[in-house]
Amino acid sequence: MYKVVWTTNKFLYAAGGAVVSFFTDISTALLGLLICLSVDTLTGFWAAPHRGQTRNSQGLSRFVTKLITYLMSVVIMHVLEMLVFPDYAVMMKIQLARLICTAICLLEIYSTLENLYDITGLEVFKYITQFTSKKVKEATGVEVNKE
Repeated sequence: MYKVVWTTNKFLYAAGGAVVSFFTDISTALLGLLICLSVDTLTGFWAAPHRGQTRNSQGLSRFVTKLITYLMSVVIMHVLEMLVFPDYAVMMKIQLARLICTAICLLEIYSTLENLYDITGLEVFKYITQFTSKKVKEATGVEVNKE
């Protein structure tokens, strides 16, 4: 009989493999989420003086809070679709985690467009944000307001 001897390295490899295999399905969506959040944070930091606001560490610490909150919501949805809806997830291709990532990315892109309008003052960014807000309201009934 074969006896498995667990060393620290074997345990770390096994745990790392489990984590990687869990996130393989949504890794692209998580990368997109990280990119959208980073771009929004950078443009927000750049747009702050144009809005008459000061650049401070509180604005940058909001990035960490948003990142943790968004990642937790995506992981919870991924666990939900894997454990609660496994048959539906395979048969009907329900991908709740990707849907959540898409919604969050769209909100971050909208915020980035608002930041770009504040930075440049170009009307094209204003029209794009108005058009986007109108389409979101028509499709979902949700009104996208600037904070």
